[in-house]
Amino acid sequence: MHLSKVKIGLEIHAQLNTNSKLFCGCKTKSATPNTATCEVCLGMPGSKPVLNKKALDFAVMLSLALNCKVAKASRFDRKTYFYPDLPKNYQITQYHSPIAEDGHVFVQSKKIKIRRIQLEEDPGSITYPQHIDISNYALVDYNRSGYPLCEIVTDPDFSSSKEVKQFLKLIVSIVKHLKVYTSDRSFRVDTNVSIGRNPRVEIKNVGSIKDVVSAIEYEVFRQKQEIENGQRIKQETRRFNGSATVSMRGKETEEEYGYIIDPDLPVIVISDAQLKKIVKAMPELPSQRMQRMMQQYKINKHQAIAIVSEKELADFYEKVAKDTDAQLAASWISTQLLKVLNYNNLFFSETDLDVQHFVPFLNLIRKSKISDRAADLLLRELVLKPQHPGTLADKLKLLTLTDAKLLELTVSVLKKHKKQTEQYKRGDSKIIAFLIGQVIKESKGRADAKKVKQEIVKYLA
Repeated sequence: MHLSKVKIGLEIHAQLNTNSKLFCGCKTKSATPNTATCEVCLGMPGSKPVLNKKALDFAVMLSLALNCKVAKASRFDRKTYFYPDLPKNYQITQYHSPIAEDGHVFVQSKKIKIRRIQLEEDPGSITYPQHIDISNYALVDYNRSGYPLCEIVTDPDFSSSKEVKQFLKLIVSIVKHLKVYTSDRSFRVDTNVSIGRNPRVEIKNVGSIKDVVSAIEYEVFRQKQEIENGQRIKQETRRFNGSATVSMRGKETEEEYGYIIDPDLPVIVISDAQLKKIVKAMPELPSQRMQRMMQQYKINKHQAIAIVSEKELADFYEKVAKDTDAQLAASWISTQLLKVLNYNNLFFSETDLDVQHFVPFLNLIRKSKISDRAADLLLRELVLKPQHPGTLADKLKLLTLTDAKLLELTVSVLKKHKKQTEQYKRGDSKIIAFLIGQVIKESKGRADAKKVKQEIVKYLA
């Protein structure tokens, strides 16, 4: 049975890097549950919220970075629902008039539309002593209640988990370059998945890019199976348990939330002068960094795009480039290093690889002490267990052979492959590639192809 196109939309909740909450002075850094609260974030009668200016500035910066139109005037609404982690029984968010709308970014050559960006407060957090499915009770921590969130809502422009992964990596890189978000802060994604004209299914509160990708892949598979089996897709909210999506409840409609304008908060007015001031204060964005790196280090666009895909990787590259050949570094980081990371399902920030490991590694290559193939094998080990590359290469017998050993090995291979050797002597120059390959194979990757070719040509002259 032919299945229609997969459509995926995202709602990304990035916690902003402020010292205090969105509407009160309570700190956003507290480890002990229920100690960073006040009458405002607990929703006590008579308490009045006051907007955090730094959070507003951060939201505007992020909106500009995502090519959105920042509203001259926006306002807050009350989203009413009843849940233990919401002490007021409503969340202060933006529904009718968000901070920004109508933006876009490109994932490779595909345009992804940003429908809206809005400021809102985070609810508290609920934990279960064992597991949500088997615990007899839940614990609520209201420290998180009122943390400032920026919600980024996309159109359903994605058709695969791969596109979503690339987009989320770009968003994380942007917010980290802007310094409006840090890796130890909250980053949660709600994912809407539908196939053809079937109802959309929302997967709530997925906390990492890896889990978002896994949740989408499972949900697409599940919905396709349902459709092929003649079942009707239900519009519902599901959660991801690490391996599968599990039904939580029927999907609420917008009307059920009973949005009303929050009477305690005034309209947010952003003047042209204020907007210019925010633009001037914005740090270098990934796209700007990419252009600068191309000019400064003389690297190509493909390499620059790959390197700035993760802020920590871009920071790492610039440190490495100061101490060794910048173009060689770009070549290895943008290809081989990223291949190793992708194969192991790792982000660079999840490794302990440092300049002290990578610069000596590149120096081994630069000084021809290791072949490219052997360097590839060495890098795989370095990413997982960073240590001095020279010591590790010696231990793994990856260092380039001495001239005497290389000659001995070359002669041995030529004698073993007499037929191909005679072909070369009779003028078949193409056969030399086979002979080079055999020497490299016998050396277990330690022989350098250029040197092998030189030895063969010299020996058979």
